[in-house]
Amino acid sequence: MNIELSEVGVRQAADFESVPRRLFGATWPAWTPALPGDERRLFDPARNPALRGTAFTRWVARRGGGLAGRIAAFAPASPADVGYFGLLDSVDDECVSGALLHAAEEWLVARGRRRLYGPVVVNLRDQIGLLVAGFDRPATLLTPWNPPYCARLLHAGGFTAAIGLRSYAWTPEIADPRGLLALCARLERRGGVRLRPLHLRALDRETALIADLVNRSFGATWGYAPIGSEEAADLARHLRPIIDPAIVHIAEDDRGPCGVALSLPDANWLMRAIGGRLWPLGWLRLLRLRHRIPWARFMALAVLPGRRATGIVARLIGATHRAWLARGYEYAELSQVFDDNEMMRRVIERMGLPEIKRYAVFTRWAGGGGTA
Repeated sequence: MNIELSEVGVRQAADFESVPRRLFGATWPAWTPALPGDERRLFDPARNPALRGTAFTRWVARRGGGLAGRIAAFAPASPADVGYFGLLDSVDDECVSGALLHAAEEWLVARGRRRLYGPVVVNLRDQIGLLVAGFDRPATLLTPWNPPYCARLLHAGGFTAAIGLRSYAWTPEIADPRGLLALCARLERRGGVRLRPLHLRALDRETALIADLVNRSFGATWGYAPIGSEEAADLARHLRPIIDPAIVHIAEDDRGPCGVALSLPDANWLMRAIGGRLWPLGWLRLLRLRHRIPWARFMALAVLPGRRATGIVARLIGATHRAWLARGYEYAELSQVFDDNEMMRRVIERMGLPEIKRYAVFTRWAGGGGTA
């Protein structure tokens, strides 16, 4: 069948947003719908500060009159020679995925982008990577999910994995993972470092503090894009209805804030609970359930360089573990940990937490001239 690509404007936005449900909703139990309105907001520069300075566009693919796939392309202000593609959802057909990837590549090359990376949504920080193992488990907040065949479609397009990421699972049965709490008690007796929860009433100030700690901690990480102040404030406003301040911990020493362990209730669990639809009665269930989410995602552990050998990492993880138990969480996912983050992986694996998922960011030079 002929494949027809359409660049997405205002009139095609609903088609773009409906592609995942049409392709995966009835056949893949692990697929999770997006929060209603999230993708509209994602592609609205007036409401998404992360888009400012980034050129972008989207396409939908049709085959035989029906929707068969979609893709988005992003040209960030920096690095000036790099382009990203993301939200690549396709039927299991190399012709469809190839046409979508080719459209994104041509658009990025026209803007001087020769190195292609993906899947990446806006920047190399939030929604990144293709799921390559662990397809039976649904995606947690701001992590991707895709069918197993998607990696084959990217390989067919000449892409190879550039870097990997992993996710680990926590459950309450891990009462004292590998003596972690005993270690934390010894570290607490040393003094010098204080842990405190998030102050929700000062959310704007706390968000700016967390963004600063994350930026200073991860500045040297591969492809890291610093969080801007507007972006941090916008994300906090967006997530405020589900924030549980008891599972966010900030470390302070005599020099000031020096680390943060950031966990959030898993809004994706909520979307699965209401079937991804607010109408006609989904919004009532959402209001009832939003403070009873039993799953969490460990989003980030950031400790300033020069403070990492003081036991802060273990204390932040131990405090998070205790908070999850005290607040009654039934499951938590520590994701997405870069393969080269050996310190974090070593701590998690010593705790005995099982690895449950793997992801990869793929790359190649535009024109197929080898990998980037």
